[in-house]
Amino acid sequence: MKQEETKVYRKIVKTCYNLQVVNYEAKENPQRLVSLSEKIYHNQINQIVDNIINGHYKVIYIAGPSSAGKTTSSNLISAALKKNGIKSLVISTDDFFLDREKTPRLPDGSYDYDNVTAMDAKYYNKFISQLINTGSAEMPIFDFMEGRRMKYQQVHSKTEDVVIIEGIHALNPIFVKNIKNAKNYKIYVTLNGDFVLGRELLIPSRILRLMRRCIRDYFKRGYNINDTVKIWKNVCRSEHEFISPYKQEADFVLDTTHIYEPLLYDYYLKPLLVNACENEYIQDFENIFSKIGNLKKDIIPNNSLLWEFLIKDN
Repeated sequence: MKQEETKVYRKIVKTCYNLQVVNYEAKENPQRLVSLSEKIYHNQINQIVDNIINGHYKVIYIAGPSSAGKTTSSNLISAALKKNGIKSLVISTDDFFLDREKTPRLPDGSYDYDNVTAMDAKYYNKFISQLINTGSAEMPIFDFMEGRRMKYQQVHSKTEDVVIIEGIHALNPIFVKNIKNAKNYKIYVTLNGDFVLGRELLIPSRILRLMRRCIRDYFKRGYNINDTVKIWKNVCRSEHEFISPYKQEADFVLDTTHIYEPLLYDYYLKPLLVNACENEYIQDFENIFSKIGNLKKDIIPNNSLLWEFLIKDN
């Protein structure tokens, strides 16, 4: 099979986890279950770092849908590069959101945050051109609680450094057009695993991402579960239109599914359902929690990607 055919084939294959086995392992040997999950993810990070070093790549694009784990993955890659003597600068496209009042709206009046036009592409391209050409530029700092750009920070990058650009739209042409000369490596981060119980597809990867997002939005961005669930269909629509079309351009598809994570959400997400309005997603959550086991948050390693969505002092 040709190399390009192999890459495309690898992207579309999904892993299917048996929740009967997961529930059993959680009872009999939870530490083994956690260790296996973390090893699968971190092995991929190590492979990516090896590819970057061996390929002498200078610009790393890390894109993918909401709640896939792009931020933590970017920081882990940066830290691993540092251990190998390679400095890197991580740029989050989240800091290039327009202020909330300038964000496009949906027909019902809610903000369409996942639309590519919610990004300040004009300032971003000015920023990245200046950074690459002069080695220094002013990066905005966006506050999600306030919904606006709070300040600017001067950042620097030497010609020998690696620049890591991460965000849902990082592979969109509006974010790559001004970096044409530097050798680049493209990563698409996603959840590529489903969970089944018997013949029932109990937790599709898209629902697992919604679970992550509900928890993160509540504890870290100040949104209640009803707000998050209400816009989920539009989030998925925007992914289909603005994000997933660029998956085929990725050099590596990073799967951040953690086998044990659904069992943690009994602790974090289930209490939020008390004040949730009844809808199809809430019904999905209730059905899931009625059929899976649970794990205590103390079992999560300190370096786990899952802390991107959870809080340690809850």
